[in-house]
Amino acid sequence: MAAIQEFEITYLGSAAKVAEHSFKNGRVFHIDFAEPGIKPLIITVACDADDKKFWTSIPEGRQELAEQVGKLIAAYIRNKKKEICVTTTAKKSPVLSLFD
Repeated sequence: MAAIQEFEITYLGSAAKVAEHSFKNGRVFHIDFAEPGIKPLIITVACDADDKKFWTSIPEGRQELAEQVGKLIAAYIRNKKKEICVTTTAKKSPVLSLFD
C-alpha cells in the first residue's frame, strides 16, 4: 500500500521517517527510527470507553512510545495545516483591478 504522505519528525534528537497510510475506517502511521535500538512502529488513533481519543501501537504493547511519537506527529500535522491556511492581501501588480 502506498503512503498518502511521508515526512520526518525528530525523536530523542534523531530523525524518524513517518509514512501515513489511509484505510476505509481511519489511518495509520508507520515510523522508522534512525536510532538502531528502536524497532519500527505502527500507530493509530483509537477511542476509549468514554470516546476519548488516544494514540496506540499496532499490535498493542508499545503504548508509551506510541503516545510520545503520536504527539509529535499530531504537532507536525497541525503546523502543516497552519502553513497551508495562510492568505495574503498584498498587491503584487501595479495594474489596476476592477475594484480600484
